[in-house]
Amino acid sequence: MFLNRWMKYLVCSVILGSFFLANSSAYAASTVFVNGEYQHNSLTIEGRTWVPIRALSDKEWLVYAYDPKTRIASVHNKGNSITVQLRVGDKTATVNGKKVQLEAEVVNKNGLTYVPLRFITETFGAHIEFNAKDDRVIVRTPTGQAQYETLMRGDLTEARRIAFELARVNGEAPALQFGEGYHHYYYTFPEGEALRFTVSASGYSEHYYEVNDEGLAIHKWQKDNVANREWGKEPEFKSYVYFLDEFMAGLFTYGIVDSQGNDTELGKFYYSEFKDTVIPIKGEKRTVIRP
Repeated sequence: MFLNRWMKYLVCSVILGSFFLANSSAYAASTVFVNGEYQHNSLTIEGRTWVPIRALSDKEWLVYAYDPKTRIASVHNKGNSITVQLRVGDKTATVNGKKVQLEAEVVNKNGLTYVPLRFITETFGAHIEFNAKDDRVIVRTPTGQAQYETLMRGDLTEARRIAFELARVNGEAPALQFGEGYHHYYYTFPEGEALRFTVSASGYSEHYYEVNDEGLAIHKWQKDNVANREWGKEPEFKSYVYFLDEFMAGLFTYGIVDSQGNDTELGKFYYSEFKDTVIPIKGEKRTVIRP
């Protein structure tokens, strides 16, 4: 489980990262992120953004069900104070028994029921923001908002765990040339920080990300050691902590490198003994430093 989780985020985000999320202007529809996760199957209908209802799943917020016979999707909040029903093909929704006009018909595509994003989030009170400059929509459910608060200003170790799993917006970074025999990944964070980090994919490529105010990891620098080319500006960390995942050997190591370049290994674990992605660094305190 530990290896599979790391591989999901590392391989998809790092090796394929250069073309997973292109510059948002390349998309006909706005790019949508729900709780920091990119929604690749969002739609634009009548100029509005629609997402599969399952993208908004949050046990602390919404409960939903779909009846294929009546083609009705039912959604209610945790306290059952708000109930919404949407029928596929209708341009109205029922909110607590009252009809409400929608911008377009409710659709079912590839077995997924799509709901109007603004309508659902405003009806049930989720966080939503529209970034016109980058043509991006950011949504956070209550659970996602709590994670966002932790990421931005909460416990350092928990913030780093969340940062590891963020969608990575790679923008205009050129596509990578692949190496052979990927066997480890190496992460670093500046000492005391969670909103900046680097990733090395077996030394074949190196990447630097900064977490922005939207809670997304924005690609700032890439070095392709296979193609021998560099993009962006390489960061400078005075001192940093590192997490080394040698997944082919089933070994995880962590430590700290001080401002003089001295490497102090703090721990080493085999997967059979270790189930986490980030280790607390004894004595390390979080600093309030924005990228």
